[in-house]
Amino acid sequence: MIRTLIVEDDFRVADIHAAYVSRVAGFEVIGKTHTSAAAYEFILTHKPDLVLLDLYLPDEHGLELFSRLQQLPRGSKMDIFVITAARDSQSVRDALQLGAANYIVKPFTHLQLAERLLAYRAARSRLTDTREISQEEVDRVSVLMRGAKIDLYRSDNSKNPTTDSILKFIEDSTEPVSASDISQALGLSRATAQRYLSQMVESRLLELELQYGTTGRPIHKFRVHKKSLR
Repeated sequence: MIRTLIVEDDFRVADIHAAYVSRVAGFEVIGKTHTSAAAYEFILTHKPDLVLLDLYLPDEHGLELFSRLQQLPRGSKMDIFVITAARDSQSVRDALQLGAANYIVKPFTHLQLAERLLAYRAARSRLTDTREISQEEVDRVSVLMRGAKIDLYRSDNSKNPTTDSILKFIEDSTEPVSASDISQALGLSRATAQRYLSQMVESRLLELELQYGTTGRPIHKFRVHKKSLR
């Protein structure tokens, strides 16, 4: 499990983000803190794998905390997702220079966060499982770590073959389908299927609907958008 800390000054928002993370397979929320000082002490004590860091904290700017965390000894550092309403280019530049694994602008949906978390999990898994990696693998991990957008269309504006395959599978299905259904049917990893589905929703190729099972947690199902033309 990827042990995750939420650092967010708004208690209600922290609860929402924690709920989002807890619904993504492979992630465990081990704490929520609301100030820079509390976050720093928690990190030193509990050593999380991943920190979701807000920038507007009451006692210190989040990037100042980020900078202090970078001074920790090698091997004890964690990955940082900056999650903030800050849209200015300087904040983005500073976060990336400090080594942010991702920069996510509020507000965002569970699906948008889940897509980036799954991409991060896939990249982390590759780095954990492989002792020596090629330049090609380094490039692939870098793309995954950033949760980079998938090019749904080729330069001639025709659909990416994977996009087309996903659309055809969903069109041929009598019921809305899940990322797991896509993964099994098309031989994609679940993380890859999730990333494609997320972007296809954003591009209005697909519609997302939530179905509630016996656990009470919603299951994401997808169907072709009514206005989508193949």
